[in-house]
Amino acid sequence: MIAKTLQRLPPLVLVTILLLTACARATATPEPTAVPTEPPIQASVELPPADPSEPVVVTPPEVPGECIDAPIPEVQVREADETDWVKGARLEEATMVLYEYSDFQCPACSAMAPVIDSFVDLNPGVALVYRHFPLDYNPYAQIMAEASEAAGAQGKFWEMHDLIFAGLLDWSSLDSEAMVRTLLSAYAEELGLDVAQFDAALEAGTYSAKVERHYDEAREMGLPGTPSLIFGNVLFPSDIGLSFEGLLAFYNILDRQDEIFFPAPPELTISAEDDFTAVLKTAKGDVRIALLPESAPVHVNNFIFLAQEQWYNGSDFFFVRDDFVAVTGDPTNSTVGYPGYYCQGETQGTFDRAGLVGMLSNGQFFLTLGADASQLSGQFALIGQVIEGLEVLDTLTRRVVGDPAAPAADSIQSIDIIQQ
Repeated sequence: MIAKTLQRLPPLVLVTILLLTACARATATPEPTAVPTEPPIQASVELPPADPSEPVVVTPPEVPGECIDAPIPEVQVREADETDWVKGARLEEATMVLYEYSDFQCPACSAMAPVIDSFVDLNPGVALVYRHFPLDYNPYAQIMAEASEAAGAQGKFWEMHDLIFAGLLDWSSLDSEAMVRTLLSAYAEELGLDVAQFDAALEAGTYSAKVERHYDEAREMGLPGTPSLIFGNVLFPSDIGLSFEGLLAFYNILDRQDEIFFPAPPELTISAEDDFTAVLKTAKGDVRIALLPESAPVHVNNFIFLAQEQWYNGSDFFFVRDDFVAVTGDPTNSTVGYPGYYCQGETQGTFDRAGLVGMLSNGQFFLTLGADASQLSGQFALIGQVIEGLEVLDTLTRRVVGDPAAPAADSIQSIDIIQQ
């Protein structure tokens, strides 16, 4: 779903946002579609780059490509009620309820706590509902969850929530639960709670049943780990990446899914012998692309379909690097938009020069800007060659994903498809 992320070895620009390491996170989603952002290590013998004006030698795919439905995953989450702890918008006024199933002894949960706070603060229509998912191998997760509930009974749930996460490195290394309880009593005193009442609740296990009920809910929904985030009834895909940008991107996709999602992939309506030209219009000029259906019929067919549906209109060139590639084709301009399906296969393309067009499984595409793109050969579908407008590509604003100082991106105004 939306391209599984990779850990960052060399710097990568993903068609996702990089994933913070999550606790017990497992996925069963399609393999990642990633465009490396660093030039390849130079071989000892360098070959001159191919002439962009020379015809491309097309290699037909050995196995046909295919497009597969990939709807956003939904879960049956229990609707929030008066037993829940809520932050942000009032439940009755919220335009989106964000459910978080979390573990106080999970480092990723601790790291995400202030990120989620910022997301809720900047999106006033969102109500955050916190629920417990203490993983079995975290020895103090259960007692910490009960402590937050005991503090909540005295009106200080969120304050204890913040203290516990902030002190994770201190209490997670303690040698016994007795030592942890002593520290929790100190937290209760720091928050001005009735410490005797707080300690008695922990001793009696007053809130253990509530925590266990949340845990059972998480298991019944098949949540993959912590933190698991559910927007309404839609599970946030781990492959987008746990970050503020990832939350915002997914929220944007959900908000626009009626516009950008199709009920099914397009039928294959072209043949390898068809002759198509795409005219990509930008504020800096037009780029004419001879499409190559013989090279990747399924991906070319998908490109034509999305272009004719005006899906690409307004898409930013969100990554542009000299001598490498310019990446575009996401109408949400989040870098993770996709049309509700993926197309795979036909990745035998060779990218040995400037002016070649490659397509990603999620409908986005890139145009090569030079010889460094050769590292992408054999990984992506080759769908076209620029026949006019290489100079326009040279004028595109250079930028990288995640750079807060990056200048405003150039964008696609429209793409016209012409059949000869």
